[in-house]
Amino acid sequence: MKKLLVGVAAVAGAFCLPSQAQSTPPTSSVQIYGLLSAGFGYVSNQSGINYLHAVSGTNQNPRIGFRGQEDLGGGTKAVFVLENGFNVMTGTAAQSGRLFGRQSYVGLSDVSYGTVTMGRQYEAVKDYLGPVVIASNGVHIGDNDNGYNNLRVQNSVKYISPTVGNFNVTALYGFGEGSDSNDENANSVASIGSGYKSGPFSWAVAFTQMNKPNNAAAPNGAIGNDYASSLLLFNKSAVHSTIGVDRQRIAGTGGFYKYGNTDFGALYTNVSYNYLDNTNLRLQNVDLNLVNHFTPSLNLGFSYMFTMGKYDVIDSKPKWHQINMQADYFLSKRTDVAVTYSYQRAAGDAKQATVFGFPSSSSNKQGVLLVGVRHTF
Repeated sequence: MKKLLVGVAAVAGAFCLPSQAQSTPPTSSVQIYGLLSAGFGYVSNQSGINYLHAVSGTNQNPRIGFRGQEDLGGGTKAVFVLENGFNVMTGTAAQSGRLFGRQSYVGLSDVSYGTVTMGRQYEAVKDYLGPVVIASNGVHIGDNDNGYNNLRVQNSVKYISPTVGNFNVTALYGFGEGSDSNDENANSVASIGSGYKSGPFSWAVAFTQMNKPNNAAAPNGAIGNDYASSLLLFNKSAVHSTIGVDRQRIAGTGGFYKYGNTDFGALYTNVSYNYLDNTNLRLQNVDLNLVNHFTPSLNLGFSYMFTMGKYDVIDSKPKWHQINMQADYFLSKRTDVAVTYSYQRAAGDAKQATVFGFPSSSSNKQGVLLVGVRHTF
């Protein structure tokens, strides 16, 4: 812990402010931005029946935020983001009712040394690999690799390097803030990633480790009660349904290549769950997708996802296949309507299909059709 604090102090020390004598006065700005999305969803099998839902976030999860910066001179600026997530259908706050549950951070940024921020932030897997998942218009079973960003890291300090030779690096540490002096790592997070971009090609690698996430001994630690969500299907042991996770590790690689009017994406992630009852689960996700910009107003997307799992103690090997298709038509630069269809089939030892965001099917198959509108401002 002392080494981490010394390292952060060293980075922060690089942001030496210039003297008060400046040729031009510093400038500051604050931007208000947001996104609204809503529609309806049809589920082919929800606990044995078909079902029609009113859905918030059919195209993208709603939000409203404040983004600001102050020019401190010499290429250095202060930065902050406060971003609230909410359900547009009910008006209630998302992220377990937090005021700024999507993001809340403040820090310093320098063109030569990079950016250091502190608060509730995204970890490296979301930053580098999440865009590939989003381009797929689907979610890996139970969002097991956090590609859909159900988990943010609070009490965190984050460093983003400048881009050098087409590469950049991100590192993050989330403090556990636990009461157990024998385990200061409880409910802490460490994450690192790196990305490369040159012309039409971009690729990245990322790794995140969560230690005893949402642990009762550290309720105010890096991973909050978001981890208790019923949407996260693997946050409890398959042997003892009340036993949580001792450690979750996510490692992955993926990226994009643009050819003509089509963006091609590919992703592989390897996720391990070590439970507090000494049982273990490993999941491997493969994601292939493409988005064709058919016209300036119409995007057509298709993706295939495959997840293969292995429980050690109960010798179970579940598998899930999923395809996603989307037609997204832009009425203007800020308003679009989309039709999205996802179909999932459970295989191997998996008995139920569960398309993310909806209750499980009573069988190994489930289809979900979404129709919605999105407006950004």
